[in-house]
Amino acid sequence: MLVGLLNIVFNVLIFLVRIATWLVLIYVVLSLILPQNKYTLLLGKYVEPVLAPIRSWLSKTFPKLGGTHVDFSPVVLWLLMEIAAWLLELLRNILL
Repeated sequence: MLVGLLNIVFNVLIFLVRIATWLVLIYVVLSLILPQNKYTLLLGKYVEPVLAPIRSWLSKTFPKLGGTHVDFSPVVLWLLMEIAAWLLELLRNILL
């Protein structure tokens, strides 16, 4: 019973991380194509507060990236979410 419940919890967490990954990807594409669209602005309300600390960390850690005018924070966020999903799957496989 407990194993089944843990399996469901891990599956839901992995699913939520995957959905968040797709939402970031959709936001990046929409902000490039339609920056003032209502859906882009709606996604931006949820994605930008997560991207802002990553942006500030990147500008402090790699100051020369600021001159390129390319935002690498979505790539870093995507990598962090992929690592989180991988760790959740690894933990699920270890515990179950």
